[in-house]
This record gives sequence, structure tokens and C-alpha cells, in this order.
Amino acid sequence: MNPHVVSELVLGLLGLCVGSFLNVVIYRLPAGLALTRPARSFCPRCRTPIAWYDNLPVLSWLLLRGRCRRCRGSISVQYPLIEALCGLAFVLVYHLLFVIGARGGGGPAHLPCDAPLLLAWLTLVAALLACAAMDIASYTVDVRVTLVVVAAGLFCHAVWPRTPILLPVAATAAGAGLLAAGVVSLVVLVWALRRPEEEAPLPESAPPPPAAESNGTRVGGLLGTLAALGLAAWAVACAVDPPRTIVHFDPVAGGGLVLLFLATVVAGSQRRAADEEIRQAIEDEQPAARRTALRELLALVPAIAVAGTVWLTILRLPPAAAAWHDLVHWTPGHGLAPMAGLTYAVCGALTGAAAGWVLRIVFTLVFGREAFGTGDIYILAAAGAAGGWDIALLGLLLSVGVALAGWLLSLVGKSSVMIPFGPWLAVGVLMALWLRHPAGDVFARYGETLRVAWQEQPQLIAVAGGLMLVASAGAVALARLVRRFVAR
Repeated sequence: MNPHVVSELVLGLLGLCVGSFLNVVIYRLPAGLALTRPARSFCPRCRTPIAWYDNLPVLSWLLLRGRCRRCRGSISVQYPLIEALCGLAFVLVYHLLFVIGARGGGGPAHLPCDAPLLLAWLTLVAALLACAAMDIASYTVDVRVTLVVVAAGLFCHAVWPRTPILLPVAATAAGAGLLAAGVVSLVVLVWALRRPEEEAPLPESAPPPPAAESNGTRVGGLLGTLAALGLAAWAVACAVDPPRTIVHFDPVAGGGLVLLFLATVVAGSQRRAADEEIRQAIEDEQPAARRTALRELLALVPAIAVAGTVWLTILRLPPAAAAWHDLVHWTPGHGLAPMAGLTYAVCGALTGAAAGWVLRIVFTLVFGREAFGTGDIYILAAAGAAGGWDIALLGLLLSVGVALAGWLLSLVGKSSVMIPFGPWLAVGVLMALWLRHPAGDVFARYGETLRVAWQEQPQLIAVAGGLMLVASAGAVALARLVRRFVAR
């Protein structure tokens, strides 16, 4: 049997099981419950522990017709949907990496050499799915989930024997500066997480059961579950005869991403209990939003200063540059370069986080209200650590367009006040893996054009930049006017 078929079948089943665990994460973490206590899953209504034969991914929900065996209470269609989407995401990642070669350094990846890359991406997509579901339900992203992805990205890249991909990023002065900034950021993060804060006591029992779902919601979730399973089966069938060259626009990948996009649109269009709460919280924080943004910028100064100092030191001092070269090229054998991989992952995490902080601080200062959640910044850091800096930036860029398209589609039936951005980031990151090669070609062509124009007509670039600044200021002013008009 074709090895791709076997791998996708195994990963599909693994994704279903991981999706079952993600349902536990999505339910327990926002409620303040421990993941290991109680050890077994339980019915959210009667609290009865669920037997193993009633906890089989997707199958048990279908056999029980979405009801608890004991109390016959309704079990949310979210459970089989998350399991099926996780199975589809696992198959889709393998299909992109190993069948069509979306990120294999010029061709499809190969096992076991690229197993660390696969593990990093599987961890990432599972976390993205969990974060998206939590963000949709409660507008929160649990930092612990994203930190697990960052840790996995650091480890997997440290043992990934692909030095031609790692060294061009890691063995630079910028790579050394970002690694130093990463160390400072880690110290600041540990200090922030260890600060004593007044927290609400953890509940002694499970939270109240979720509200009853409408028949339309359950039918839609069931159709989405079946569609995800069907697309995963289609991907397995297409892997029987994989292409011999890199295919950018693969119908299997396109179908899977469209399904994830539609699932996000439908889920985001439902009214949620936290809608009014989050709207009121933003209104209450608005008077101090700019001061908060300035304090956050001040907190980032140490990492920025350390990164700049190390970067200049490597550039200006040949002994320091030679020492960094030797360190990043050190290898214990078998083609491994642990420091290069570690630096590559740190560069990706900090690049994604930096893009998020820039958006948050700049737009908060301009609009006077929170413009980008810190949870989304952690998602970008996780995407950069597991996928690379280019995936984080391209995923952010694509997620803006995806969010706009989703908002336009949801205007027809949307009843919620806020639209969380985390789910769009999750879809954007997967799209970035699919479109990385064509997007890289486009950026390279435009970059070369700009370089030539700057050399021959620098005043033209200066005028174009000035016009873009004026247009941006006009767009901001227009947005503020429209917001005031809508508010009245």
C-alpha cells in the first residue's frame, strides 16, 4: 500500500482521538477545571462518567444520537464536529507537507527526516483548533495552550536536520539578536505569570451545562462533521497517486480550508453569553486604553534594547561574529544543528509576536480602544515557533482578508456583537502553509521591483510612501466617523 495512504489514515484516526481530548480542553480550561481531575469525561448535565465505549470519537455521538445514555440529555454537536475537524486538519497538514510539498525546502518532505516538522505542525493545528473554539465561545485564549506549541516548536526545530532551511535565518546578526530578546522575553513572561494576583476560586464542581442547541445548529454541525470526514477520506484517496511536482492550488487543500472557513463563519454568527460582557469590558477599558498601550510598549523596551545591542555587537565586532558563527553551526552529528533550529524557532515566535504587538499598540493609540487581543499575539507567537516567521506573517496577512470575507458573509444572519479574531488567525495560518510558495514568488517579484526602483528612482518611492501615509490617515479618520455615526 502507498505509504502516504497509510500515514494519512493513521493521522486521521489520531486526529479524531486528539480532537476528543481537545473537547476536554475547550470545556475545562475556560471553566477553571483541571484537565486530569476527574480523569474520565463526564456528562455536562448529570455528571455521570462516560464509559469508554460511549467516548469513541464521532461514532459514539452518532450511535447515541447526540444524547447521554443515562439522562438522555442533549450532548452538543460541537463534540463530533471538533473531533472531525481535528482529524481533517491532521490529514490536511500531512497532505500539504508530504504529498504536495508545501514546505519541504523545494519539494515534498520525507519521513523520518521531516518527522519533527510534522510533529510541530500537528501540535500547532490542534492548539489552533482549541484556541479558536474557546475564542468563539468566550472570547478568551488560554496562554498555556499556546505555550505548549511554542515549547514543541523549539524542541522540534532543534532536532530537525534541515540546516539549509535553518541556517539562512539563524546564522545572522538578526538571529542572534532575536535569540537574546527571546531569553529576556522568557524571563519577563515567567515573572508575569508568577506574580501573585487575586483570582477567583476554582469551582468545586463542573460549570452549568451549555444552553440547548437549536435543531438547525445540530443539523449544521452534523453536516459539517460528515463533510470533514468526507474531505479527509478524499485526501487519503488522492494520496494514492501523489504528484511528482509541487502543486500550489490543490483541490483537497482548498476544500478543507473552505470547510474550516465556513465552520468559523457559522459558529461566529451565533449569539453567545459573553457578547454583552466583552462589549461592556471594552467600553469600560476605553478611557485607559492608550495608557495601557504605552505601558505595554514600555514593558517591551528591555527585549528590544537587548536585541539591538546583540545585533550591533555581532555586526561590528568580528570576534563576536565568529563566536556566533561557531555556536550556531555546532552539530552533534547526523546533520543536526540544535542551536540553529532553536534560534530559527525563536525568530519565528518573536517575529509573529512583534507583528501582533505593533498592530495592538499602534491601532490602540490611533483609535483609543483595544485593537488586537493579547491572546491573538500568543497565537501568532505559537504559529511562528512551529511554522516559521514567514508562516506567522503570511498567516496574519491572510487572516485579515479571511476575517473581512467572513464578516461580510455573516452579515445576513449574524446576531452577536463582537467577532473574535482568533479563529480567523487559525484559518489564516493553515492557508499560509498552502499558499506559502506562490505568495513567496509574488513577494520576491515585487521586492525585486522595489529594489530596482529605489536604485533608479528613489524619489518615486518616497512620494509613493507619502501618499500611502496620507491615504492611511484618511482611512483612519473615515473609520472613526463611521463608528461615531453607527454608535448614534
